[in-house]
Amino acid sequence: MQAEYIHRAEHEEFVKRMDDEHKRMNNRIVILEKSSQEMQALINNVGKMAVIMEHMVEEQRSQSERLERLEKLPLNNWNIVKNGVYNAIGASIGGAIIAAILYFM
Repeated sequence: MQAEYIHRAEHEEFVKRMDDEHKRMNNRIVILEKSSQEMQALINNVGKMAVIMEHMVEEQRSQSERLERLEKLPLNNWNIVKNGVYNAIGASIGGAIIAAILYFM
């Protein structure tokens, strides 16, 4: 078997091309690392946004419940007034009946 040797110029050209390829690969790796870091930052921010949105939904539920109570308040007050008027009318009629009964006795 005969050994094949390459000339020094060929070897230097090969080394130059390999160095260029390594530089391109290293540059691509740097770009990918930066992209990966940006993606991780984006993922973290989306996670934070999800937590914030969850708190906002809870706050909206709480505000909705408070608003519902406030909306029912006038109706409750009206019912109280209405019941008071009915009770007053009923008491007046009952008192008149009792007074008439006592008067005629």
